[in-house]
Amino acid sequence: MEEYLHNYFLGIMTDSEKERLFKELEKDAALKEEFAALQNSMALSGLMEEEGDKRMAAVKLKELKRMAAKRRVLRLSWKMVKYAAMILLVVGTWLLSKEYNLDIYSREYTWVQAPKGQRVYVTLADGTTVWLNPCTRLKVPNVFDARQRIVELEGEGFFKVMKNAEAPFIVKTDKYDIRVLGTEFNVFAYPDRDDFETELVTGSVYICDREENGQGIYLKPDEKAIVLNGRLHKLSSEYKQRQLQTNGIYTFGDQPFGELLKRLELWYEVKFIVKNPEILKQVYNGKFRQNDSIESILQAIKDVGKFQYRILSDKEIEIF
Repeated sequence: MEEYLHNYFLGIMTDSEKERLFKELEKDAALKEEFAALQNSMALSGLMEEEGDKRMAAVKLKELKRMAAKRRVLRLSWKMVKYAAMILLVVGTWLLSKEYNLDIYSREYTWVQAPKGQRVYVTLADGTTVWLNPCTRLKVPNVFDARQRIVELEGEGFFKVMKNAEAPFIVKTDKYDIRVLGTEFNVFAYPDRDDFETELVTGSVYICDREENGQGIYLKPDEKAIVLNGRLHKLSSEYKQRQLQTNGIYTFGDQPFGELLKRLELWYEVKFIVKNPEILKQVYNGKFRQNDSIESILQAIKDVGKFQYRILSDKEIEIF
């Protein structure tokens, strides 16, 4: 199967060859681990081949295989040095980190996480790209199923899905499934919040409620689905966050202050204590950069709004 692995990562396999490879992966645990290691190494190292660069991709794949074999030797060597003197302890620590990476590759799934105040860009094995917003986790299989590509999202992510009619792409959230073939869309679905939203930019998606026997709604471009009173509803929409995906700029228009504060709570991991609920009904327009401080954002909004704020701690801010 060596040639099959080689051709898969070069993107020159036929559908029947892919099907045979995936069947072999299910039967051969060692082959599956090697495949996952190569897949993750290429994704994490940014070595996935560029269009028209087959020769360079082959060289990189050969190098990755050499590195994977080297890691196996280093893993065995760790047992020989773990009780050595201080100078060898430094080497042992490095070897342990290599062992940790191999353990990750051997798992069936990998979690990718965007911490507070940061966004993470991910390229999946099928070419699908995802922007993960702060405090978001994405669960990705090390090997996609040949019949469907399933990921799990906790938080907010913008997906640009590589089209594959034979293997639909499914995003699972806490309650809803979003099924697509090839499209661009944004999902807002934090597990500890009641609100859910999916905005479609291109293509089409089907959103179903797993608790309602799979019943759901279809979205077309410039439409979004939200939850009102526990039910999915479809509304017109113009996705405003293209700059967020490319430049880290968040744009908001006619947005109630309460909704804006919810967003800031997630992005900056703070808690707002609102003394006057009427303040939350005020509507604002504007934009801020992802790396702006929470205080600079509040100050800019306060300059055109009717509220004051007081920073109580790193985690709490009072609005009055």
